[in-house]
Amino acid sequence: MHPRTRIRTAIATALASVAPVTANRDDPLQPDALPCIGLFTPDEATQEITMGSRRQLRRMDLYVDGYVRAGADLDDQLDAMALRIEQVIAGGGKFAGTVDRIELVRTVTDRLTSGELKAGVTRLQFAVTYQTTFGQPNA
Repeated sequence: MHPRTRIRTAIATALASVAPVTANRDDPLQPDALPCIGLFTPDEATQEITMGSRRQLRRMDLYVDGYVRAGADLDDQLDAMALRIEQVIAGGGKFAGTVDRIELVRTVTDRLTSGELKAGVTRLQFAVTYQTTFGQPNA
């Protein structure tokens, strides 16, 4: 199993205490599925940190999207969702040894209006750092 999969799984398990979680890009949201969380890892940069044993330092972008049903207090709901996500991530430590470091980079909120779906999303971008062996990321 690739480390990205292990990291997504560990973080999704922790975030399940906030709302139902999908740890992969999923089909469009359904109105009856709110609130929920989606997370995905679209980008990763790698650099060698040692020559002899050929260790690699990897820095991966992790996006955590928190969705809530739109209402008069949408911004307050999105802030509350972002707070719960941040608290869980901060309390997760190294997520069972899968990460060396995780830090919040930015948060963006938006309103979604597509057909019957009236919702808001708060997207938290985290930088996740972990190490692997060259050519054997799952070792």
